Amino acid sequence: MTGPEAAYVRTWGSAPDGPCETAADSECRTGQPSGLRGFAGGMSVPGLGIPLGGVGAGSFHYNLFGTFGPWSMGGSQTSDWWDMRTLPQAAFHIREQVAGASGGPTVKTLTTRHDHIAPQRDFDGVLPRWNQLAPGDGTYAALYPFGWTTYNVFKSKVSMRFWSPIVAGEDERTSMPMAFFDVELANPTTKTVDLSVMFTFPNASPHPSGTTRTGLYSRFDTDARSGVAGVTLGSDHPTNTPDSYKSEWTIAALPAAGQKLTYATSWNGAGDGTDIYKPFSSTGKLPNSALDDSNSAGAVAVTAQLRPGQKTTVRYALSWDFPQVYYDGAPEGRAVWMRRYTEFLGATSTATNDYVPNSYPFKQAFTIAKRELARHDDSLTAVEAWWKPIAENPKYPVWLRKAALNELFGMVFNASFWEAGLVSNTITPAPGGPRLGAEIPGTHLFYTIDAGSGGAPANEMDVDSFGYLLYTKLFPNIELGRLRAWLQLTKQDRWGRVPQQIMFDTGPFINATGANQGAPSATSEPIFGAPPAGTNDLGALFDPAGGDAFRDCFHKLIYRVYALYQETGDKSLLTYGYPQMLRTLKHSQFFRPPGSHLPADPPSNNPPSTYDQLLVNGHGIYNCQLYLLSLQIVSTLTPKARALGVPEATPAVQKEIDTELAAAKEEFEEIFWNPETGRYRYCDGTGGIDGRTGDIFGAKKPVLPTDAAFLDAFYAQCVASQLGLPNLIDLQRARKHWHNTLDAFLAPKDANGVPVGPPIILDENLKPYPMDYAQPAPGRFVPEIADVWPGTTWMATAAAVHIGRATGDGKLIAKALKMSEAVANRIYDDGATTKGHAFATPESWFVANPNISRYAAYARARSVWQLVDALDTVQGASK
Repeated sequence: MTGPEAAYVRTWGSAPDGPCETAADSECRTGQPSGLRGFAGGMSVPGLGIPLGGVGAGSFHYNLFGTFGPWSMGGSQTSDWWDMRTLPQAAFHIREQVAGASGGPTVKTLTTRHDHIAPQRDFDGVLPRWNQLAPGDGTYAALYPFGWTTYNVFKSKVSMRFWSPIVAGEDERTSMPMAFFDVELANPTTKTVDLSVMFTFPNASPHPSGTTRTGLYSRFDTDARSGVAGVTLGSDHPTNTPDSYKSEWTIAALPAAGQKLTYATSWNGAGDGTDIYKPFSSTGKLPNSALDDSNSAGAVAVTAQLRPGQKTTVRYALSWDFPQVYYDGAPEGRAVWMRRYTEFLGATSTATNDYVPNSYPFKQAFTIAKRELARHDDSLTAVEAWWKPIAENPKYPVWLRKAALNELFGMVFNASFWEAGLVSNTITPAPGGPRLGAEIPGTHLFYTIDAGSGGAPANEMDVDSFGYLLYTKLFPNIELGRLRAWLQLTKQDRWGRVPQQIMFDTGPFINATGANQGAPSATSEPIFGAPPAGTNDLGALFDPAGGDAFRDCFHKLIYRVYALYQETGDKSLLTYGYPQMLRTLKHSQFFRPPGSHLPADPPSNNPPSTYDQLLVNGHGIYNCQLYLLSLQIVSTLTPKARALGVPEATPAVQKEIDTELAAAKEEFEEIFWNPETGRYRYCDGTGGIDGRTGDIFGAKKPVLPTDAAFLDAFYAQCVASQLGLPNLIDLQRARKHWHNTLDAFLAPKDANGVPVGPPIILDENLKPYPMDYAQPAPGRFVPEIADVWPGTTWMATAAAVHIGRATGDGKLIAKALKMSEAVANRIYDDGATTKGHAFATPESWFVANPNISRYAAYARARSVWQLVDALDTVQGASK
């Protein structure tokens, strides 16, 4: 079990310290938190592995050191960042005894201790009396949702595959709180070998703080029909918080022929590990009873005797049943939800998607383990059915396969929450209608935070939309639940706004109409906006006088609804969504200056789009092109909506949209194409804000020149190509733009001459902006302007691939791929000098100093799937 060609491979138990820069987080030098974690700073975390667990079920990394952590179990406690903790009682152990060998058996715990002065980078270790491995005693490989380890310290061949049944197009197994550990044992010697595998685990709380979990118990369970047996560790007490209410862990195994299972229902998890290690080291077996009465930890061991040349696989499962999560609202209130998997174990909901009390039986951890182990092979086949066409497809470069599959980690981590009904709520619902997700029966809301290691907000429409294609193609029901919530939110908003995010402290989904950074502009009447008078400053961030911020969100909701409708053919999505799509399109048209057919961006410090620190002077290419996309989609959908009887879809609307689209396309080319440079402009300079600056966290944001070269200039055209829509822009001009800018985007390199990736914007002379541009004070840099963004790079490359293919320019495609290859290699294949970004891809790093990065584990990077689909169309799960 070594993994396929595209797997991310590292030496077992070995990870560098990672960079430590004065401009980043000084915690790595002092061990004292600097506070930057909450302000887009923080550090990379070398040593992470793949997370295990179902979507929204709570999850944890099984890392390069063989320990379980960090953790992200959902709810308020992990809605800011993951829990960087290790469970010292959780580990796999091997006992090997070769017939006739001197010196007794070899007993090893398959973990390696890792200590770091910075708490964010400290993986710690297991109990002190256990015989841990040393760095280099094996290998670790990962290609999500699979991971593989091999070990070189035994006479036998010992390896393990660990994975969760993430099945494209299926909610049940994808949502299950469980992980498989397939331990493969082979005897290459000429002697008989006795081998034992033990799995130990604590009766752990889901969170280190904010949770009360008492009333511990443990028991041994066995199922005669399937042969599955295991130890369940539970908690049941009336004082427990909702997230631990009647909660359980189960460690179970399905012994094969020739294998023998033994167990210990309880041992001292607060001790040094001697009590459980002693019987295992002596005989490889456990006493089939409790070693103490603490109920603090349990263990299961499986033994097998292998003759020369024989091999066997020990199948373990870890399952858990923590069926509820809770969110504490601000300033007070609490919302409690059931997790998605509970619906497949008895939980039911009302027509308004409220949980039916007492419908879930609770204490289902062993039920989950026995069912999933019994269908292990079927689940493996189901996962490989969607995984292998990506993992083994030669049309995708190896680096792209590695990046695309491993970037799926955020779907199950990053406070992932997928609900199956509201249990209770004391938070005031959003005005204008019922709580989000309550209008349509069978709606299951999905929520994540954008950066698992802190600093970034939650469920942001502008950011998450970069990776929409992944959900639309492979997990359409997750996307459906989100879009229903956003459409309802837009319907209930008085002006048809699409807020940028849904905050965790509002439920989430209970009260979200004001979730646009908490700004007054989120609930006030739209204001066209004018430059602040009498000063060179652009005003306060999110000042209502600047007009709506994040004006890309209108259009991203529109194209996501269209994409899901096109993929699934769900007519109910169109009948419910079309009126809201039309309404938010009309809202975006409010920002067209007199005489213009294109909306302008806010002439203020208000973020114009997802590139929130890049000010736009007048019309900006990003939002204007998205506006063309929205017009095209509404034009395409109007006759379909009319056929379904949607009253808003009238011939007059069709004529109006088509007339506006033609005029807007013509104006777009007139404004943005510059024949003198052979490039599309960043903006047209008509906003009246030349020479002014904005401010964020003390860093100055300059107004950029019109002819700056923007890496993501063709975002909307990329989406149009993916969705098979007519071209929004002149592709021959776009092709020329790429030929005139690609070399400049590819030019930046680090001190070793290795490409660092393309900056998101270049000045009018096609040079990167310096980090101290307009703000020379030590330690303060202009956010975004001198950054390399992996998510943007992958999206921009996908656009270039579509443009190159449409214009027959294979050389353009080949050169554009080098941008994404540089970024992917810096994340996953930087060797001994790794920056530690694997499984925590940052939002960005500085082009002049890649050691400085922002927002670890950022959601935008799932845009890598846009590039996958551009090179070879991904087959959707609903087809």
